[in-house]
Amino acid sequence: MKFLKYLLITIVVLVLAFFSLGLIYPVVDYGSEIVVSKSIEEAWAVSEDQSKYHLWLEGFQSMELIEGEFGEFGSKYKVIVNPGEGQPDFEMIETLISREDYDHINMHFDSDMMDFEQLITFSETEEGVSIKTESKVIGKGMMMQSMFAMMEKMGGAFTMQETKNQNALKKVIEENTTDYYPVVAEEPISEVEVAE
Repeated sequence: MKFLKYLLITIVVLVLAFFSLGLIYPVVDYGSEIVVSKSIEEAWAVSEDQSKYHLWLEGFQSMELIEGEFGEFGSKYKVIVNPGEGQPDFEMIETLISREDYDHINMHFDSDMMDFEQLITFSETEEGVSIKTESKVIGKGMMMQSMFAMMEKMGGAFTMQETKNQNALKKVIEENTTDYYPVVAEEPISEVEVAE
């Protein structure tokens, strides 16, 4: 009987400890930074190229504009992500909070499980172009808040995933061969046009 009593006490303590994580850390903050040896214009263009998202955003499946003008403040997108093999896809609604070419993009994602905010900033440094993320996850409900807090505090799951994505982005940028800014040759003015 004493064993059951101690087992019950242990379970209660573990449950309380789990939920206290969500109370202490209702928001999970994390981020990552990479430096790439390309121009800021090219780094920006590659990071904005939807045809390359699957190369650096793990689990990315698709993105569809559902409201507003593409790339404009307040525009909304349906984003489909697959968290891993054998798991079902899940949907997030992305809202563009702010965007300034070659400087930053700020997004908010809403899903059944969480609210997720991300700011990505671009800046030129002596070493190259710095691409820095500042991310924030807020679980919906105490269970999700506690689970996300435990995932980050115990194993750094969100930071590791962000770092993995950022390192993949660095590789995609540095191996890029797409010319996003082709120079269009001007046709020479003919003597006939000059005479007119």
